[in-house]
Amino acid sequence: MMLDAARHVAATDGPEAITARRIAGDIGYSPGTIYQLFDNLDALIVALKSMVLSEILERLDALAMTGKVERDVLALVDAYLAYEREEPALWRTLFDLSLPGGSPFPESFAMQIADGLTRVERALLPLNLGKADQITAARTLWAGLHGIISLSGNSGLAHSGAGSTQALAHHFAVTYLKGLTAGR
Repeated sequence: MMLDAARHVAATDGPEAITARRIAGDIGYSPGTIYQLFDNLDALIVALKSMVLSEILERLDALAMTGKVERDVLALVDAYLAYEREEPALWRTLFDLSLPGGSPFPESFAMQIADGLTRVERALLPLNLGKADQITAARTLWAGLHGIISLSGNSGLAHSGAGSTQALAHHFAVTYLKGLTAGR
C-alpha cells in the first residue's frame, strides 16, 4: 500500500513530492507507520526505484528478440523511450532521487540494474564480442541512451534542431553498433 502510494505521488507530483507525511496521509496512516515496514524514507525510495525498474524490465522482457542486433537493440531502445514518454515522472524517480550523504544503494538494487542490462548484453550476443567487451558495450550503449533522454528533457536538446529524442537515440545506437563491428 505504501509503495503504491509512493508510486502515485511520484507519478502525479514528481519524485520530489515523496515525503513520509505525504505517503502516510494518502493511505490514511500516521507517518510513523512507514517506519514499521521500512527502516527510513530512503528504504521506501529504494523499494520504489526497484518497482519502477521492474516495470521497465517487464516491457523489455515482453519484446520478441530476433537475433538481428540492430533490430533488437532498437526495439529495446524504443521500449525504454516509450516508458519514459508515458511515465516521465516515474522515470525521473529512478534516476533523480539519490540517498542522502551519497550513501550507496543496497547491493540488491545494483544487482537488479546489472540484471536489467543483461537484456542489452543478450541483444549484442550475435556480435561475438568477448564477455568483458559485451558487458562494457551494453553499459555504454545504455548510458548514452540515458544521456540523450536526460538532455532532451532538461536542456531542450530536442528543440535545438537535432531531431526528436527517438531520432537521436536511434542515431546513437546505430552509429555505436557500427563502431563495434568496424574492422570485423
